[in-house]
Amino acid sequence: MVYDKIGILTINTFDKENIEAREFVKKLCQDETIKARFQGITVGLLNNPRKEFFDHGFLVSHNNIFIGYIGIGAYDDIKHSVYLRAAIDKDRRGHSYGKILLEEITEYIFQKYPNVEIICLKIAPDNKASLMTANACGYQWLKDDFYGKNNPYINKKLK
Repeated sequence: MVYDKIGILTINTFDKENIEAREFVKKLCQDETIKARFQGITVGLLNNPRKEFFDHGFLVSHNNIFIGYIGIGAYDDIKHSVYLRAAIDKDRRGHSYGKILLEEITEYIFQKYPNVEIICLKIAPDNKASLMTANACGYQWLKDDFYGKNNPYINKKLK
């Protein structure tokens, strides 16, 4: 079920009755490169009955074809931040979908939720493709494995 179009990509709520969606999640969960990064897709977030935007996982599609997953962490009232985690299907990698997804979801969050001051990513140091993508999308190293981007639509600085 479509949640929202965020640019050329669409974020979709998980419909367990949709065989294509179930098979796609199963494929992502079996991908060793995804399992190594964050132990598979968080099905609990995909099945979030509250259907809230934050603290929810979405399947990502392009032209009605699933290409990946985006998890959007709970909004932190103190740091005014959210955390993203994403995975692109191995058969769709190398087509700029990771960069497009990060650019589009960043813009979507900052425009739709002005209370979000920063979006953070956690990227393993050996994940060169994700590091390059984050850098190309304007994310900067914060500390440890964390990267962030400030909301360009507000004039607040990180605390």
